[in-house]
Amino acid sequence: MYIGIDLGTTGCKVVLFSLEGEILCEYNKEYELIFDGIYVEQDANLWWNLVRDGMRCVVSTTGLSAVDAISVSTQGISFVPVDGAGDPLCNAVSWLDMRGENAAARLQKAFGVQGIYAKTGIECEADYSLPKLMWLLENREDIYAQADKILFPLDFLNLHLCGRAVCDYTIAGGTMLYNIFYKCWDSDLLSFSGIDVKKLPAVACMGTPLGPLLPEVAAYCGIDSGCQVVLGGQDQKLAAIGAGIRPGVCTVSFGTATAISKLYEGIPFAGDHITLFPFEQDSYIAEIPLSTTGSALRWLVKTMCPDKSYKEVDQLAKLSGPGAGGVTFQTDLTAGGTLSGLTLSTTLSDIIYALFEGVCRDIRDSVQRLGGARDLLVFGGGAKSDIWCSILSRICGTPVSILETPETAALGAAILASGKAVPPANVKKQIHCAG
Repeated sequence: MYIGIDLGTTGCKVVLFSLEGEILCEYNKEYELIFDGIYVEQDANLWWNLVRDGMRCVVSTTGLSAVDAISVSTQGISFVPVDGAGDPLCNAVSWLDMRGENAAARLQKAFGVQGIYAKTGIECEADYSLPKLMWLLENREDIYAQADKILFPLDFLNLHLCGRAVCDYTIAGGTMLYNIFYKCWDSDLLSFSGIDVKKLPAVACMGTPLGPLLPEVAAYCGIDSGCQVVLGGQDQKLAAIGAGIRPGVCTVSFGTATAISKLYEGIPFAGDHITLFPFEQDSYIAEIPLSTTGSALRWLVKTMCPDKSYKEVDQLAKLSGPGAGGVTFQTDLTAGGTLSGLTLSTTLSDIIYALFEGVCRDIRDSVQRLGGARDLLVFGGGAKSDIWCSILSRICGTPVSILETPETAALGAAILASGKAVPPANVKKQIHCAG
């Protein structure tokens, strides 16, 4: 048996899987972000307490204590300074935090957009770790000086699980401080920022065995001795593993926001500044995020039909059809969405259908930027809508495979924990609608 842990932005899931990938028990707890203006923080002690309590819960609930191995999927970018015992010196800085805007501007001026991308595979933005680490060094010199390590969620949890602060390539790749082509902390960025490399975690390939679960943790959780901790990775990447990502297909994490990912053997040509992460030893994964997909539908329902359930919204959409009666919906509501083509004959069904088509066009354009795909592996809230997935298949001209389990990140962790003996999610349904 294997435990897959998924520490997200606002929730912690701990799932006990069988060797066949069956969910035997799961624990799910939400927690709050801490807001103070542009500062967004989290309690890293809560991360660990929820993970520890979650493991104890799934073991005690099932009475199954012979856990072979554990691996962890976490949010990326966020970080917490810790002392020599691994205890937080302050709240963790969330990936949503924007205190690094000034530092990001200085980095961009010094290296240029292309210079940063050529090293890190990501664009110079204030929400990545490096600008916020520079803020910490410049504004909380006391905390920085006291810090034995500055840890990201994955290595923080690994330290508490097995005593080793190690992150993987996908977590390091989200910091804007890691050279993804040479697979090392970048010396130029370290020199410019003043960040001491000794304070950063070690980096290894996901799937690397880290060692046994600490005896005191095993005792608290009721887990038999001999349980191993295996290196996991960033949550979207582990969700792609759980979904069965492989060369030639794209995974679509279809939720409040959506991430489209594609795996490449060797270093791909990732033009157009597509976000690129090292994945395993000889592979890379490219990712395109879409900010408002499910959230755009939530806005529409709340604004136009608050009395309708999502199932009822799907039924309404079926009363329209391709082209949505001439209505088009540009659905990026962060940049300013547009709804056009309305006439006196336009119905609510047309508007819903137009939103579905608008999101699907954005996904299609993302898939094309990634070089196309022969299949889309879809999971998340949007995968529950057959009509939305049918529209996606038609617009992309690609089969859409809807996966059986929504817990793909935790499953991805369990796959790594098992040395890939646990299989990825089964395909529940495949939809192929001609364009």
